[in-house]
Amino acid sequence: MVMKCMDSVYGTQPPGQLRILAIFAMMLAALNARLSCLVTFFKFNFGFDNATDTYKVVASRYNPKDELRSNVKILSLSDNVWRDIESFPVVPLEFDYPEGYERDVNCGVYLSRTLNWLAIHNHLNYYSKDITIEQFVILSLDLGTETYNKYLLPRDFDEVPFMAPMVHVLGGCLCFSYSKDTYFVIWRMMKFGAKDSWTQFLKISYQDLQIDYDFFGYKPTLLLVPLLLYEDGHTLIFKNRYNESDYYGNNAILYNCRDNKLRRTKITTGTYTCKDYICWYSTMDYAESLVSVL
Repeated sequence: MVMKCMDSVYGTQPPGQLRILAIFAMMLAALNARLSCLVTFFKFNFGFDNATDTYKVVASRYNPKDELRSNVKILSLSDNVWRDIESFPVVPLEFDYPEGYERDVNCGVYLSRTLNWLAIHNHLNYYSKDITIEQFVILSLDLGTETYNKYLLPRDFDEVPFMAPMVHVLGGCLCFSYSKDTYFVIWRMMKFGAKDSWTQFLKISYQDLQIDYDFFGYKPTLLLVPLLLYEDGHTLIFKNRYNESDYYGNNAILYNCRDNKLRRTKITTGTYTCKDYICWYSTMDYAESLVSVL
């Protein structure tokens, strides 16, 4: 089903490459049976460490005794052993999203042997009224050194949005997006780790995206999630909830920011409890590398 959906949306990509949904978290969910406890469950991320030429799985959860601390484990597929590493210096926002919020955003994105989350110093719940701009930070885990870095957000991000901002990877760059008034804004970190390299990539009105800003009482950041930037550098794919019957977001928007043109694609129908509900996590490039042994 995933492949069928992708063919309809991403069929214009060059031969030899395939845009695929990153569903590693879904495939790894079964590991919870071995690592879970009665209080919280581990959340999983997956990435490649080119320093050791191996893949690593990161499992993280709340520390049940201290909500602002976490337990973090790493599994290297080369030795198949779980190891404890240092706790997150700040707890990622994804750890405590309220019921009904998009649990498939801000769940950690992979870029250049690092995993990256959005976090807020000294706060777990985004909806606390005393959060300030200065508390926002991008938390980055280097899979090679297994140490953390923290990166500041763009200077023009000067107002706490109604809904939580998001981090993504678009066009090979770490990106940060949020809603500001009646616009949706995307910034790109052109040089990973360099705070002065943030460049505004897109600022588009919800009117141009044909999205009702006051859509049945929810703000648009709840409705729009960037998924993929095409190789042409101009065409974006967004996850979108188009109407109340599509509350769980089975629509996609293909938007060309150069020509200001868009096209909507309906993937499937369903509800949260139905088997055809789509979990949109993120996207990644995949270059075919499997060789037939026959």
